[in-house]
This record gives sequence, C-alpha cells and structure tokens, in this order.
Amino acid sequence: MHRTLLSLRPIFQSLLTGAALLAVSRLTAAEATPAGSPTIFVIGDSTARNTGKGKSGEPAAGWGTPLADYFDAGKATVANVAHAGQSSRTYYNLPGDWPSVLPQIKAGDFVLLVFGINDGGPPKTAGARGSIPGIGDETVDLPRDDGTVETAHTYGWYLSAMAGAAREKGAHVYFLTVTTRNIWTNPKAKFRDATPAEPLPADYDPKEDRIERGTANGKYTQWTKELGRKLNLPVLDLTNLCADRYEKLGRETVNAFYSDHNHTYLPGADFVAAAVVAGLKAFPDGPFIALLSEKGKAVAPAAAGYVSANPAPKN
Repeated sequence: MHRTLLSLRPIFQSLLTGAALLAVSRLTAAEATPAGSPTIFVIGDSTARNTGKGKSGEPAAGWGTPLADYFDAGKATVANVAHAGQSSRTYYNLPGDWPSVLPQIKAGDFVLLVFGINDGGPPKTAGARGSIPGIGDETVDLPRDDGTVETAHTYGWYLSAMAGAAREKGAHVYFLTVTTRNIWTNPKAKFRDATPAEPLPADYDPKEDRIERGTANGKYTQWTKELGRKLNLPVLDLTNLCADRYEKLGRETVNAFYSDHNHTYLPGADFVAAAVVAGLKAFPDGPFIALLSEKGKAVAPAAAGYVSANPAPKN
C-alpha cells in the first residue's frame, strides 16, 4: 500500500466508526432532530455522500458524512440526503430525492446545495443525467420510453427551483460551488488525474503543480456564484477554498485522499468537511457558529474572500 495511505490508516479507523453509525439507519430529519432545533440538509452528489470501498479497499465517503461531527447533536442535526451519481436535474426529478426531501424541510432549517459534477450536458435523451448548461430559461423536450415527455431545464433552473421551494418553507439556503476534483497539471509533467503518466523530468518542480478549479473549466463554479447574486443567496466558493488548501498540501498528499478524481476516502471527506465548516464560519454574523461541536469550534474561519453573502438590496 502507498506509504501515505499507511500513515493515514489510524485516521481511516477512527473515522470509520462514525461513518458506520451513520450508515445504520436513514432516519428522516423529523425523526432524528431534537425538538425545536434545526436540521442542516446536505443536498448533492457522491462527493457529499458515498458508500462502498475505494480502489485501495478502504471505505469511500463524501464530506456530508463527517460533517455531522462538527455540529453539536443537541443543537442541530445534519441530514446528509445527497445521492451518488445524480445531477441537479436527476436529483430534482427522482421520487426518492428532492420530492421526498422537500416535505421534511421546516422553517429555520439550513439547506446546503452543491451540484455540478454530473451536470455536463445538454442531455440528448431522458435517460441522460446532465442538465442544460448555464442558468438561463432554455428548455429541451426529452421523450420517455412510456410516451411521456420530460421538459429539461438548465443547471441554474434546478438550483433555483430547489432553493425557492426551501425558502418558501422558511429555510436558509446556501449554495456551495462544485467540489474540487483530484485532477492536476504541471507545465513540465503529464498526469492521469494525480498520477504521473510518465517519468518526471529532471526539471520538474512540484511547487508548479496545479489542481483543477471546477468542472467545465470553472463554468459551474461561476454559474453558481452568478445565481447566488441573482437570487440574493449566500455562496461558499468551496471549489477554490479546497483548491488553495490542496495546493498547499501538495499533489501526492492530496492524491492519498482520493480513490479516483471524484471520490474521497474518509480522511479526504473529513478534510473537505472541515473546509465547509471553515467557509460557513466566514459568513458575516454566521448562524452556524452557535450550533458547532467542540470539533467545529476548533476550525478557523476561512478568509472572507471565499464567501459572498449576497444580501437583498435595502429599500
């Protein structure tokens, strides 16, 4: 096994206990939340919620799983209702996803929305999972096998629809930009994701390694930020927050966090969860601070440049 993975084994073992407990039962938020306290809903794809084992044989996990450790269970409940393999469009449409989650949301809850990994489109068939690129009002009709027709919308339309419905119920909605993928470049080397594709040249400098900053050349990150400004919703730039932290750690260390270019092992998921908490703490007058556990309180806030509050203009 890779030496870095061996050094991470104690972290794997300690995190695995918590992940196993979370996997025992999928209680609804209403069943699990202490009376009068808010639920923090994590809504996304496999980067937020994942199961099974990675290519090393160690457990894979999304950041929404260890996120619960950063909040005091007596003050708030983290409901990780993300679904692996889904785009904003498929999550919105699948009966077990958004149509089942929305009824659980109540006034005072928090909704963390993050998509963009699987949204590449436009979709050509109803069975495709992508959405139409952008945040506009474009649509495309997709015939289904049963003779009905799905009207597919843009990435921004689906995020807007979910955010709007949650806000109508009195929830606080936060957009997170797309999770950073483990894909690296260097002017002197070629990588397959993070692994050198050929022997590194003598003049290779690891300080010049750069990680991808958002899918579709950063367009989904930018669209999410634009949508937040349009809807006056807060946005955490998780893409660049993680990318900056990853580049400080270095490619080889970060590569040990990942099973492939999308999916993290438990230590990687915990690293991203800590970044999410740091970002949430950076919002002005952040409502999350009073809900944190001791582990969450120990996380330093991220720099203010990673968050945009996007308040509505005053009349």
